[in-house]
Amino acid sequence: MITPPLPNHLHYLMMRHVIEKGHAPALADLARTAGCSEAETAQGLRDLEAMRGVVLEPGSTRVWSLHPFATTPTAHWVRGGAPTFEGGWWANCAWCSLAIGAALGEEVLITTSDGAEGDKLEFTASGRSTSRPDLLMHFPYPPARWWENPYCPCGNILFFSSEERIDEWCRRHGHPKGSVLDMPRALAVSEMWFGDYASPAWRRKTPEEALEIFKELDLDPAFWRLTPAFR
Repeated sequence: MITPPLPNHLHYLMMRHVIEKGHAPALADLARTAGCSEAETAQGLRDLEAMRGVVLEPGSTRVWSLHPFATTPTAHWVRGGAPTFEGGWWANCAWCSLAIGAALGEEVLITTSDGAEGDKLEFTASGRSTSRPDLLMHFPYPPARWWENPYCPCGNILFFSSEERIDEWCRRHGHPKGSVLDMPRALAVSEMWFGDYASPAWRRKTPEEALEIFKELDLDPAFWRLTPAFR
């Protein structure tokens, strides 16, 4: 058996912890589970952050985001049927809410609102099917800019009930209108991108692998292009 690099192994252990308990493990608990010292584990977390596999609180080893899971309240609440956890999870954004179901490999119930400000939206998603196929998912900022500031681009990926609502929202909040995905493509990109995130074999996708996904789904290359530095 090939032993995964420590950052990848920590990613798997944290994913399992979040899925089962609803929150990220403390450093001491993670180190004990990994069989490492706290210093080794802290360095592994920093290496994982450099790989874009986790977002840590500034100057800390505390987990701020383990995509697709958020560790602080957001506008997206996701419930599923994980056998050892009956609560739910915050998702960083609309894409992450679908991605939780993709990572779990099961149906989830998503609770959010139209543009994170309008009427309540509550619907199920399972694989590439959903109880609200009429919804749209809007990405204001292209992936080449996601890691300039992972909070603003991610937090503004939202569900909308119509294209008119997106236009209105962009005008009111001063965000650009970017890429609008219908639910079939939103579900597909979630499954293809996040389907392995809870697997011990997880690794970050290369820019080439990411572009293949975007190309397969016929996403606009002008918006979905990547720089060589994308991670």
